[in-house]
Amino acid sequence: MVGLVVAAAAMLLPACAGPTQPKEYGDAYRANFMIGCTGVEPNAEGQFVDPSLGTVPYCECVYQGLVDTVPFDQVESFEQQQAEAEAGQIVVPANIQAVYDRCKQADPA
Repeated sequence: MVGLVVAAAAMLLPACAGPTQPKEYGDAYRANFMIGCTGVEPNAEGQFVDPSLGTVPYCECVYQGLVDTVPFDQVESFEQQQAEAEAGQIVVPANIQAVYDRCKQADPA
């Protein structure tokens, strides 16, 4: 699951790399994160239906865990590393991995 989320986030980054790239946690970053994590765009009601990657509860857990425990600049650095790394070369920082692991235990689907 974590690999899928990391890969999805890496694929999303080039599309978001322009000047509108969020520079802090908030609605814009959450929207980008949820699209990358679930693998789907929200519907007209803003719901992520039939995710192809992470489940909505898992992705929401990861987002909130990042907000609560990981400074945004560290998340931003990790995203940049993902965008530049070769497949299989992504190293997940321990604090971000801890969020993934905690959320996977809460939503093992």
